[in-house]
Amino acid sequence: MQTTLAQPQPTAARRGAAAARRHPAAEADCRRGIELGRQGDWVRAARRFERAVARDPDHAVAWLNLADARIKLGRIDSAVDAARRAVAIDPGSELTVSIAAHCLLAANRHEETVELLQGVDLERARGTSAHFALGNALTALHRHREAIAAYLAAIRRKPDFMPAHAHLGNVFERAKMHVEARECFQTALALGGDRTTLLSAMTYQSQHACRWDLFAQDHAQLQAQLAAGAGQPVPFHLLTMPSTRAQQRAAGHAYWAERCAAVAPLPPAPPRPAGRPIRVGYVTSDLFRHATAYLIADLIETHDRGHFEVYVYSYGHDDGSSIRRRIIDAAGAGYVEARDLSDGALAERVRCDDIDILVDLKGYTLGTRIGLFALRPGRIQVNYLGYPGTLGAPCYDYIVGDRIVTPLEHQDDYSERIAQMPHCYQPNDRRRPIGARPTRAQCGLPERGFVFCSFNTCYKITAAVFDRWCRLLRQVEGSVLWLYEANDQARPNLLREAQVRGIAPERLVWAPHVDLPEHLARLQLADLALDTLPVNAHTTASDALWAGVPMVSTPGESFVSRVAASVLRAGGMAELVAADGDGYERLALELARDPVRLQAVRERLAGQRDICPLFDCAVYTRDLEALYRRMLEAWLQGAPPRPLAACEAP
Repeated sequence: MQTTLAQPQPTAARRGAAAARRHPAAEADCRRGIELGRQGDWVRAARRFERAVARDPDHAVAWLNLADARIKLGRIDSAVDAARRAVAIDPGSELTVSIAAHCLLAANRHEETVELLQGVDLERARGTSAHFALGNALTALHRHREAIAAYLAAIRRKPDFMPAHAHLGNVFERAKMHVEARECFQTALALGGDRTTLLSAMTYQSQHACRWDLFAQDHAQLQAQLAAGAGQPVPFHLLTMPSTRAQQRAAGHAYWAERCAAVAPLPPAPPRPAGRPIRVGYVTSDLFRHATAYLIADLIETHDRGHFEVYVYSYGHDDGSSIRRRIIDAAGAGYVEARDLSDGALAERVRCDDIDILVDLKGYTLGTRIGLFALRPGRIQVNYLGYPGTLGAPCYDYIVGDRIVTPLEHQDDYSERIAQMPHCYQPNDRRRPIGARPTRAQCGLPERGFVFCSFNTCYKITAAVFDRWCRLLRQVEGSVLWLYEANDQARPNLLREAQVRGIAPERLVWAPHVDLPEHLARLQLADLALDTLPVNAHTTASDALWAGVPMVSTPGESFVSRVAASVLRAGGMAELVAADGDGYERLALELARDPVRLQAVRERLAGQRDICPLFDCAVYTRDLEALYRRMLEAWLQGAPPRPLAACEAP
């Protein structure tokens, strides 16, 4: 996810306007508003600025200060209105344009931000604010190359402007330039950025590039910070590296508290109309070629429309994909395009739709809208699917899990109440097409020899896991390891690490990114999939089973490290879950050396694929709906959320 580092908010304008004369009472109101703002009394400050602009509608400075006060009060959309009035009065002011841009950014009106900033002569801008705001807007619009140019322009004007270095690192990460991203975060650290936040970002980039030497260095420093209770790591980064459930909860809570502790929730929802279908709203930015979209499509289609009304609030980009169109069509009139809505405006829309259960499919992953959930527009709010761990935030009532990923004895390490599905928390699409099976030669695989594979992204591959994989290669003659080439930088590093472990480069085969049907088709060529730890295969695990490829796994201690075990159990392959790392390695070796046993496993997997709980979306949807009913029943009784154990036997 994006590293968030004290992004500048609009600051109150202190200087008088260029006009020679101003309404004396308006000037007095503006000065008094500034004093109140310095005292932190933004309610009274806003009233003073409102009085000032009522007396003098052309007072640009008063409009800017009013915009700032409204931002502080969370009144984002009205802040935009005030800032735009200031721009209309004084379009040549760099300060005015910059503050208006930051207001638009806060309202998620990114295209308007770009339009505003590209309408002025930025080359003449002496400060960093306008270029920084432009970079942020372009990043949100996935225009990464232009965003890099904007951040570099800000850095040229002020080489020690720490936030621009940090945000430049974010864009390099999205462009899969992980070494460059780490260097940016390291520079931001040298310039005084939050040490813990930036160390977590550096560690995460080292993982992506498979620079395990740098990872060891960065992670050791991060652990020292955590042990000292200093600073705030990025919650998702912490999930991807060795960490405890307690550390993950603390990181999530700190993230929420910094951004949302002062957010005032909406008034309580009105009484729920008796007998009405349950209204469920799913909130996400991932309606494109993304794992979440592929997982939930069948679920959205399968919901019982006689008893549930389904809404989908989408605030991500439109990639024109068929999976996006499929989900939009399934949602029908319940689809809401929320890309340009602020948290406040979206919360009002959710409240207007009278949503009973509001489901966050993002958590703290890229594009988080934690501010929406802090406003509590839903009667019940749920952390589900997108973030494999606790959010540590009091605005979520439940987290959807199962007996494996969220055993009830882990409840103390979750801020949400655990709500268990009877089989696996992960939904799956029974309509996922598998393309025409290619040949080994077409995929760069040898015609003969055992094929181990891992299509997990590179940050999940640790030195300890790679040690085990290389030992397997040494013990299984003629075998190869088929890996997903997630980025250009990991490949040479993994090849070097393989050679250090006595493995020739040609025994690592690389799979480029392809569309899902083609990927599932080629996956059938693998003999055995190998899981990773501490971050398991998630969607990758169910992809392997859907394509008929067994996977060997071992669970860890937190949600993110227990997913593959849950998937295998629900897929009828519980015997492929080893008790520990040594058992994992031993089981993989036994299967690779015993083709008869492996063939029996593959045949059993193929025979039960269409009837096992993992891929029965109709049963899954009924189970999830039953869980939603239990949540709502407790709410209707006025009872606080409590853990909801799975109802059915395994």
